[in-house]
Amino acid sequence: MTAKILVLDPLTLIGREFLRCDERLGAIAGEFEFRHTALDDEHQISEIASGPALVPPLDDPEELDGFDAVVVASDAVSSRHDHLLAFLDDHPRAAVVDLSRLACLDGRTRPSNGEAPYDERQLRVAHPALVAAAAVIEVLAPFGRLHGSLAAVDPVSTSGREAVELLAQQARQRALGAPVNERIHGHVLAFNMVPVDSDELQQEASLLLPDTPLAVTRCLSGCFHGHLAHLGLGFSQNVETHDIDEALSQAETIAVEDLPLSLDSVIDNDQVMASAPVVSSDGRQVAITLMADGLRIGGALTAIDILESLI
Repeated sequence: MTAKILVLDPLTLIGREFLRCDERLGAIAGEFEFRHTALDDEHQISEIASGPALVPPLDDPEELDGFDAVVVASDAVSSRHDHLLAFLDDHPRAAVVDLSRLACLDGRTRPSNGEAPYDERQLRVAHPALVAAAAVIEVLAPFGRLHGSLAAVDPVSTSGREAVELLAQQARQRALGAPVNERIHGHVLAFNMVPVDSDELQQEASLLLPDTPLAVTRCLSGCFHGHLAHLGLGFSQNVETHDIDEALSQAETIAVEDLPLSLDSVIDNDQVMASAPVVSSDGRQVAITLMADGLRIGGALTAIDILESLI
């Protein structure tokens, strides 16, 4: 039996990516409906997946009722999300997958890298850097208890299509030596990197990987697309480089690549791309650079994995 799914804000970057996965979605969803949360009252009309679609505004919590799952693909919060919150208050067991990691849903959802754990019904797709790190940690877990650090570097596309357009505008202005008129969440990101508070990502790492303590940092970059993460892991015993190499090479979700490895190469790639692991001289630490298309890994594909476990 196929499911009936409502997608909230299907015309965002992440919403379109989700619906592009029509082959996998077709196996679990027989019917889709759409709503948008923009403040205007107009219906949005667009080409979605293989055909035209009408996207009316979300005007009432009851519009979210009667679906097997609600997928949230918004790239910003508006007053229309109050209808979603009211619906969740009245339907605490409703299946919800937050693809956009909205701040208003943080306290209501649990992060997931592809499963619905502990009988949870309301989940958010974990940050792409954490999804990538979790894939590596799962492979290396047989080597003993792990701990370490994760440095996540986020592209501008994380903030949606408008942010991508603003980055291009900022780049033009900086290249001309002109003042930058508009900021992206208060930052000039063109030709720049900005370390930001990582408390929320640290908390998410603790929930997603409770058996692997990680110290987590986060940085915003001037890249358009593609997530990057530097993962450092410590072992309780010595490890050999060739053993780490062999374990990673057998993982279907990870592709170990020769250097140099370009962030451009991750676009539309369904695997985590990893640099060859570097083991410390004492054999107890390993460093790996991870890259992923965050619209897919820690994005659309992860959301579909969660849906498959929910429905």
